[in-house]
Amino acid sequence: MSDVDEIRRQMALIRREMHTSVSNVVSDVEDAMDWRSVIRNHPYIALGAGLAVGYLVVPRRKKSRPVLQVPAGFAATTAGAFPEPLAFQAPAPPAKPGKSLGRRLLGWGVGMLWPLVGQSVQAYAAVWLEDQLKQHLNLKPPGDFVPPSSSGRPGEPYDGEAARRAARRA
Repeated sequence: MSDVDEIRRQMALIRREMHTSVSNVVSDVEDAMDWRSVIRNHPYIALGAGLAVGYLVVPRRKKSRPVLQVPAGFAATTAGAFPEPLAFQAPAPPAKPGKSLGRRLLGWGVGMLWPLVGQSVQAYAAVWLEDQLKQHLNLKPPGDFVPPSSSGRPGEPYDGEAARRAARRA
């Protein structure tokens, strides 16, 4: 009988170790899926990556070509000294029409709300992806899962006591 009790004790220890192992795996997966924990653990790498992405994403300014403008008095004093094309005056750029008040307010509103919409979409996508991964890896049991106990009563841990009592009665 002592061999049976020893085997049951070892089985209870193995079940307990499996439970702690699975709990550790679940917490590790949750940490890996949480982008905030990555930034907390590696702030300088995250800052550098953000700066690099910003540098690559933001477009460069277009270099404007300088316009040759000859002063008005210069053309009069040098009449006949230079060929005529050097005295050319560049036409003034056309005036841009101003935006209407309604259009400016709409642009301001979209500019204020766009980051909120983006964050909401990202949060929803992260939660959805995490749920899909948990279901794929079977880390999230369906419904209210309660592990079986030795006595048959839900919520009671398996410690082998019920089996020992049954063995004593027999």
